[in-house]
Amino acid sequence: MRRIRRPKHIVKAACSLRTAQGDIPFTWARSSGRRTLTITVDEHGRVNVASPYHMEAKEIQSFIHEKSRWILEKVREAQSNKDILSQREFAHGQEFLYLGEKHKVHVIKENIQRCRISFDAVRGWSVSVPQELTPQERQVQIKNKMLQWYRAQAKEILGGRIFHYSRLMGVEPKKIAIRTQKRLWGNCDYNTKTINLNWQIVLSPLKVIDYVIVHELCHLTVPSHSKRFWSKVGKFMPEYQGYRRWLKVNHLDMVIP
Repeated sequence: MRRIRRPKHIVKAACSLRTAQGDIPFTWARSSGRRTLTITVDEHGRVNVASPYHMEAKEIQSFIHEKSRWILEKVREAQSNKDILSQREFAHGQEFLYLGEKHKVHVIKENIQRCRISFDAVRGWSVSVPQELTPQERQVQIKNKMLQWYRAQAKEILGGRIFHYSRLMGVEPKKIAIRTQKRLWGNCDYNTKTINLNWQIVLSPLKVIDYVIVHELCHLTVPSHSKRFWSKVGKFMPEYQGYRRWLKVNHLDMVIP
């Protein structure tokens, strides 16, 4: 007999808790499909608590009190990062990463109808824009053009690297998707053998890109982050810990505002 899955029942509520470290407003999501309690802080500094549906409020409050220092540190970090990103513009002279190196954007006003972009490793990006655009319109067009350029590079580079390491490791994903992911550089669905990669990973050095790809390919055979998993990653990427540190240290420069 085929098992019928019941739909998840989820209830969300806006809450706040006063702790020794300070007040912590948070969103509490109770789900009938969840078995564990987790706390996350998003890129805007918002605190989200997810728990099993019948977990009592006092257990949630106790957990938040225990983690209050960490939570407020993450909130301050997110708010600081948001301020830094708000100052980054798609304008002449701004710098962005590509394959681990920073390059400048050179904006040229021309008598043209559509925005054009080119790149070389010495000069960086040359973006030609129509003369009649307002500063705001110009920035929107430059951003759109650069995002298109980055995604095109990601398809070319990531596809080739996945093919190389798939053959080397003797594994093959059934599906590969290059997409925008806010909090992940990549992820693997073990059941469907699908690998998703964040196109923004092309802002990092090639070795770091290779680490992310090897990491996700290893998940095709080992779904968890167990000792066996990290041993497998280390077999094909012995210096992976350094590449993980690079991502952690440079993650803010890899966020396209």
